[in-house]
Amino acid sequence: MMISVNKTLYLSVFSLFSMALAKGQNKVPFGVVKAEEGYAMVRVHKDDYRKIIDKIRMKTGDVFIYEKPAPGETEWIWIKYPERDDTDKPFVRYDSITKEGMVNKNRVVFVDKLPHFTPSKSKNGKSLIFTDDSNPKIPGNQRTKVIIDIYPSYAHIKKQTKDADGNITTIDKVKPWGVGKEIPEGMTEIKSVRVQQPGRGSVFVRDAIKNMFQPTMDFNNIGVTAIDNDHIFLYMINGSGVNRYTTIWTIKQGKVESQIIYKNPE
Repeated sequence: MMISVNKTLYLSVFSLFSMALAKGQNKVPFGVVKAEEGYAMVRVHKDDYRKIIDKIRMKTGDVFIYEKPAPGETEWIWIKYPERDDTDKPFVRYDSITKEGMVNKNRVVFVDKLPHFTPSKSKNGKSLIFTDDSNPKIPGNQRTKVIIDIYPSYAHIKKQTKDADGNITTIDKVKPWGVGKEIPEGMTEIKSVRVQQPGRGSVFVRDAIKNMFQPTMDFNNIGVTAIDNDHIFLYMINGSGVNRYTTIWTIKQGKVESQIIYKNPE
């Protein structure tokens, strides 16, 4: 009887914990592998959640999308993640999340629960600056910074293609984000993202920010967090209404490595 009560209590506590996680992740649903062993195994199911047909190794810093607690499990969560390309590319944008499975919750952490960089704006109000203030002993001019420059867009003068329903499908031959059938007047876009670190730094490659329209200027919808100096994450919720989208970039050793992006209508 005592065992049954304890088990029921444990499951109830875990359910409440999982609900809190799910509720807290409505805006920023990203998680990242953070394990002392340097990896986490993803169990892949077939037909039902109990039949395991494969295991995928995710390494420290790999990003996924949190879905829900794994059915019937207390130590595992259900996730979606991109099918990663084994070829050695300097940057990859994932806009199709096709894989799913479950991972042990003790080997991962939600991105917005990692240590946050301090946000600020430039004097002209067109740049968002995030500074790593985690170590007060480091002089201000030597602290890691991520700077997002947001300026008016000239997309309206670029070549567009539309589908049969009139939705814009490409601008300058690339899929756009944050727009629908028309380009709104005064629309903005991300012009550049810069990473400043002592001894190294970089500017995001163009493919990492191309056609990222209507970026947020609200610090409630953007953040920079980090596991350490080699694993930094920039996430944003951009656009509005049916054109809202969510994205995250992985910055590894000072350079942007990958991006996950998907539509997230309000």
